[in-house]
Amino acid sequence: MIALAMALAAAALAGPEPRLVYCHMMECSWSKPVSNVAVRTTPRGTLRKVVAIQGTSVHRDDYPSRYQASIRIGWEKPATQYVLCSRSQPAFAFRSGKRWVAHALDLFNLGGYNTASATAYLRACHGVEYDREDIEKVIRGLGYRPGTRGEQVEIASPEQLFDLPRRTRN
Repeated sequence: MIALAMALAAAALAGPEPRLVYCHMMECSWSKPVSNVAVRTTPRGTLRKVVAIQGTSVHRDDYPSRYQASIRIGWEKPATQYVLCSRSQPAFAFRSGKRWVAHALDLFNLGGYNTASATAYLRACHGVEYDREDIEKVIRGLGYRPGTRGEQVEIASPEQLFDLPRRTRN
């Protein structure tokens, strides 16, 4: 068990710098990308398998706006997630116990529950950071339009991201 913890800590320190995902209620979530691979492409979009090491830091005062070496982050084991890079129905899937949970994303109208999913989606599909003042202009420039379905549903497998209903209004 100690060897596993040491290996995870070493992996977290190596490679790209941690990226801030989301801060809420005195905690910040962090992510370090491990891999991002296209699994399947159809006319509806490209399904990508994304592996990242997730971590959490605690903050009593102000939240950080970016990573600094002085931030103490507790790292977990790598997690596998999937994104469907699709302008007609962007989506994100993650494991919750033995189930898969999908977030259909309206990138223009997010709830707190799916902001981290949108952050991961934009990074995986476009290399774009969500936390920026001109994000609406950027995502419009990438070809997205408001009105895609935004909801959370259970799915049997990440492949079912292709089957999520599309845009709810034009």
